[in-house]
Amino acid sequence: MSSTSEKLVHSVLRSLERRRCGARVIVALLGAGKRGLAARRRMAAALARRGILALVPEDDLPEDAAPSLAERAILSSDDVDLVFINVESWGSAVEFGQFHENEKIAPKLRVLVSPEHHPFHGESVGYLADLYLSHLSMFGHVYAVNGEARVRLPSTWTLVRKLSERYRQIKTLGG
Repeated sequence: MSSTSEKLVHSVLRSLERRRCGARVIVALLGAGKRGLAARRRMAAALARRGILALVPEDDLPEDAAPSLAERAILSSDDVDLVFINVESWGSAVEFGQFHENEKIAPKLRVLVSPEHHPFHGESVGYLADLYLSHLSMFGHVYAVNGEARVRLPSTWTLVRKLSERYRQIKTLGG
């Protein structure tokens, strides 16, 4: 490669890196409380170190806010890019059902389920598994994570990190 073309390539790469670092991506992390909340807090901190702002409603909503109203308002905002919901409890299942029906939230909703309940990995045939299949068919974002299956699946952290980082790259570089 000639010196001129090498300089051009390095210049373009530096420009792309500046754009990537400057891209603001906001994700929301929803799921079960207790152990699930601790895991989401760790994920939010790790994403922050990578330049991705992660909202954890239990920590980031005002104490006097009605969660069912405030979450919907925040997640509907154009400022929030992705909404990850790890369906680990009945509460997070209800949230998923409500957000699946919301035309502003559903396209950014990334649903994380144990493989036993995933439409293609598990044997569940109930209402929730059926709703996962509908969401997968409409929006393409239902992911099997962790669980008891004997197949190798990504951890919740790996999936959230990879999707968030790729979303930032797409937002920065177009696509």
